Amino acid sequence: TANIAEIARAGVDAFVAGSAVYGAGKDSDPHRYDSIIGALRAKLAKV
Repeated sequence: TANIAEIARAGVDAFVAGSAVYGAGKDSDPHRYDSIIGALRAKLAKV
């Protein structure tokens, strides 16, 4: 998730984020995958 905005600014409009989503989810977060995808969307919204 750290560089998705930078990549979008470079012109990429399709993203593959398997391990960024499934590897970053925290077991303590009941919405773990939604939280990660929300963070990605928030970063993209700033582009």
